[in-house]
Amino acid sequence: MRGESDWTKALGWPGYRVYRHEINEQAKTLKLWVRRKRGNRKLVCSGCGRQFAEACDCCQREVRDLPCFQYRTTVVIELYRVRCPDCGVKTEKVEQLPSKAPFSKRFEEAVGQACENAAARRVAKQFKLAESTVRAINLRYLQRWEDTRRKPALRQMGVDEIYLGKVQKFVTVTSNLETSEPLRFGRERKKETLDEFFATQLSRFQRGRIQAACVDMWDPFRLSLEQWVPKCRIVYDKFHILQHANHAVDEVRRAEFFRKGGSARELVKGKHWLLRTRWVNLTTNKRRQLNELFALNRRRPRRRGPIAPSDRDCPVLLTLPNLAKVQGNYLVAPA
Repeated sequence: MRGESDWTKALGWPGYRVYRHEINEQAKTLKLWVRRKRGNRKLVCSGCGRQFAEACDCCQREVRDLPCFQYRTTVVIELYRVRCPDCGVKTEKVEQLPSKAPFSKRFEEAVGQACENAAARRVAKQFKLAESTVRAINLRYLQRWEDTRRKPALRQMGVDEIYLGKVQKFVTVTSNLETSEPLRFGRERKKETLDEFFATQLSRFQRGRIQAACVDMWDPFRLSLEQWVPKCRIVYDKFHILQHANHAVDEVRRAEFFRKGGSARELVKGKHWLLRTRWVNLTTNKRRQLNELFALNRRRPRRRGPIAPSDRDCPVLLTLPNLAKVQGNYLVAPA
């Protein structure tokens, strides 16, 4: 019994003791049989969590644990079944066995931690498991981590879509911009998709803490934000702002091309990319051409409201005349 007591200490399962062990030196395996200690008779239903004092049945379950030195270790644990009035006959809940898979909790944690720094194929080779088994263990490990971790407050959120193909066209991705982590993936890019996230994933208090949301110029997203978080500031992403701004620049360039005549038309012709290039990236010759183009302006533009792109990113927007509004009143009003 002295040896079994030492194995109990080496195993380190609270509330359980080793009553038998077997070592196979040729196969390099270690097998331990464990059961509950005296006084550890609080049985918990694995379905609802209700406690019971008596069991209706007993069985054994073999799980793989962390290796002991060079020996692959398996533990045969003695489990009880309880008769729950709500769930029926259920196996007791054991902290060391988080799922029905034949692996202990600390073994799955070791596999999950290894997957953080290596591919599933490499981890499978390290632990001598199938690649699909490693992926399933990693998913359970991440789910337990997600359930127990302290989630950061959502103050700045981002909403965008990903195009997957013709069958499943779009997936709406909601993320926390402060921590750069995705919060939810929803089907399609409809208003109902974002409504479901606000209704099921966030409480009223959490919705009230959202200060800003970065989205593209998609009306269903805007309508959902205005409904659920009316005090939130809507920030349109720079890509779509500059995309509409470039269209406005092209319209102004074409209008000036047909309005001018003679040598002035030749000056406007072929200046598409010159108007889009940042001023700091232009050579001396290109800057001279751009100044000659600006000299054709009859009047200086007058701002009305804020301009989304900064002067540094798109300086030509501040100098082109007759720049009409791009999308509603998102960018700039007419001069």
